[in-house]
Amino acid sequence: MYLARFQAWRAAYFPERQLFLRSQGRVRFLTIHSYTQMAISAALLGAVSWGAVTSYAYLTRDKVLENKNKTISTMSSQYKTLSNDFSALEAEVERRAILLEERQRFLEEMLEVDQPVVETVADEQEATPSSEAEPSATTTAAPEQQSSLFNRLFAESSANAAAPSHSDRRGHLLERLRLLEARQRDVADTLLQDATRRIEFVDQTLAVTDLSSADLLSKSSPAAAAVGGPYVPDITFDGVFDVEDGQTFSSLKETENRLKMVTNALDSYPVGKPAEKYYISSRFGRRQDPFKKTWARHYGLDMAGWPGTAITATAPGTVIYAGWYGPYGNMVEIDHGNGFRTRYGHMRKLRVKKNEQVDLGQQVGDMGKTGRATDTHVHYEVWFDDKVRDPMPFIKAAENVLKIQGRHEETNE
Repeated sequence: MYLARFQAWRAAYFPERQLFLRSQGRVRFLTIHSYTQMAISAALLGAVSWGAVTSYAYLTRDKVLENKNKTISTMSSQYKTLSNDFSALEAEVERRAILLEERQRFLEEMLEVDQPVVETVADEQEATPSSEAEPSATTTAAPEQQSSLFNRLFAESSANAAAPSHSDRRGHLLERLRLLEARQRDVADTLLQDATRRIEFVDQTLAVTDLSSADLLSKSSPAAAAVGGPYVPDITFDGVFDVEDGQTFSSLKETENRLKMVTNALDSYPVGKPAEKYYISSRFGRRQDPFKKTWARHYGLDMAGWPGTAITATAPGTVIYAGWYGPYGNMVEIDHGNGFRTRYGHMRKLRVKKNEQVDLGQQVGDMGKTGRATDTHVHYEVWFDDKVRDPMPFIKAAENVLKIQGRHEETNE
């Protein structure tokens, strides 16, 4: 059935054809069978198709090349973007790592500073024992261990198979830096609280003398004129992750500087006693005058003892007066700096001269009864900011001041 249809189709479209060929008076017949016609038609069709395809490819070649160029350009742009992102990541992590290393060095310096008041503050205010242990427990690393933090983090992150993508690696690095910054801030908070407690302890110690740390700073001696050296800018605490994350460190630096200035000013505080053995014969304030027997003001502390008892300087300083001074008799006045001065009156003999430098505990004279005095004693005065003060509170606060200065062991030896 199908063969018959094929033969009918072949007979209709490709019938056998005869060609008449005349040559030299002779006629020949050339028969072209249907299969030959089909073969020639197929060949022609193939040739036309091939020509059409090649022509189309030739005509569309420019467009294909243009698309390929676009693809290459897109890939190149993506590579540049990735490279720029990675470079930006490197710069970002490196900047933050440098800031964290600077903060680490600052914290290490804070932890290495001798802090003699910490124990005293703990005793006085019943502070928790973790106030000193916490910094060492939360400290992240020593400065030498902190060096090249950026390189170590990048090396570890590149070798980490769990973070294959650029964004994951970036998040991994920044998270590690964020954790380090948080630990450092915890340490800074602890140190700031401790420094604040020590400032409060200084104010509590001075309260009995009607002075404060602010009073000491207001009279603190200016820096010496003979100074010099290369300029090295002080550390600034720029934000690592947030603009405000450096405030704790700035507050710590300011509080530590304030504490250092107050402690330096307290070096001039009269911590000693004018005589080793004495008894109080007359206190500061209102009293009955021993000569006129009327009420009067007494601006000193009378400390009685044996004639010739050594009178000693209650703080280091410079003798600004040594000699007879009216009702004081033989008197020595010492300028201790930072607004503090002391006077020692009624001595029978002076052991120092004007402009002489004296140390704490150095003998400046012998106890006597020269001047306006009824018997042997030393009239002791304490001055601050050109105002005479009651010496007794200064004597009572001296032990804590020595602890603040870290010199209480010296006086006990």
